[in-house]
Amino acid sequence: MIKPDGVQRGMVGEIISRFERKGFKLVGLNLTAPGKPTFEEHYAEHKERPFFTPLVAFASSGPVVSMVWEGHNVVKTGRKMIGVTNPDA
Repeated sequence: MIKPDGVQRGMVGEIISRFERKGFKLVGLNLTAPGKPTFEEHYAEHKERPFFTPLVAFASSGPVVSMVWEGHNVVKTGRKMIGVTNPDA
């Protein structure tokens, strides 16, 4: 998922290109604005964490691009490309 800041900064095409250059195939794409209730459910496992409320507010602050990719080790490679969840940890 490309979060609102990536959409607002015009990074959608670049992010798609990076995955395609790795040999992955884009098989699904959706531009949507899910809203606060959807993100509260999506991040429910973090409900008691101090970052939950700001995370939900950020994620629901604008449209997001959801994607489905195919390819060998796409999840493992994608995680490396995207980076760690908390780079300060």
